[in-house]
Amino acid sequence: MIVCGALIVPPTSTVFTPQDLAHKLVALDYGNGTAYAGLQMLEGAMPREAITTRAAATSPAERFAGLMRGDFEATVLQEPWITVAEKAGCRLVSTTFFHGTWVATDQVSVEAYAALLRALTRAVRRINADKRRYVSYFIRDWAGHPEVAALRPDDFNLSRIQLKEPTPIPESEARWAWEWMASWGLLHGPFDVSSQINRRLEREAHELAADRKARHELL
Repeated sequence: MIVCGALIVPPTSTVFTPQDLAHKLVALDYGNGTAYAGLQMLEGAMPREAITTRAAATSPAERFAGLMRGDFEATVLQEPWITVAEKAGCRLVSTTFFHGTWVATDQVSVEAYAALLRALTRAVRRINADKRRYVSYFIRDWAGHPEVAALRPDDFNLSRIQLKEPTPIPESEARWAWEWMASWGLLHGPFDVSSQINRRLEREAHELAADRKARHELL
């Protein structure tokens, strides 16, 4: 899963670039991918000591409401709230894309993981074939929020919706992510790939998913 995160400021903000947020309060949902994406966007624009953040609600609806009230200078949102913010006149001062991953317990079987991989692959292909058709699921999944209910499929910027078929996790990326998080004090100790990624299950599941997909295509 590829996720777009956007660093957003309200319509009246004097901030136009990430650098303008030095020593200004940015609300992040600590412990989630959007928060890590926010830190990466900020540290690419200023020294770490200039980055000023506070814990925010995990609900993007609450973060958007806080942004519009002026509780903080900026926050990071995903779709459909990026589109909601744009329609409200907010500005995107930076965007980034990152991998969303799934964490499985050791009780997950090769067969179950392979079935998940096949389902994800089919979903990615369907959505990539007609992204505009599927953005309506953003609206459906946020029922009860009038800001989202007011959106129409044509409001969405499809370039922010990126999907790729699932592949094994590259060790270099996993190591970099661990070491980066450790540098922020979010993780402790050295990276150990054997304790973080079950390579045997991963390999066998991908092989099984590919084999069954190939046999299905031959039918």
